[in-house]
Amino acid sequence: MTSSSDIRGLHRLQAQTIHGVLWLQSHFPASEWDALLHDQACFSEDCLDHLLSDALKAGLFIQAPVTA
Repeated sequence: MTSSSDIRGLHRLQAQTIHGVLWLQSHFPASEWDALLHDQACFSEDCLDHLLSDALKAGLFIQAPVTA
């Protein structure tokens, strides 16, 4: 799942399943895992597009953000 952050133009990536968590862990160093797993990591749209594209290729389901 993705959501907007407090900073304009940045988005958070939230793993909703164990498969999502494992996928995140395979793409980032161990030093980043706490921030990723606690929804504290923020990504630009370009970076997020790349990550989500890769996740889709890996067979993960991507839930789009809900707009208010």
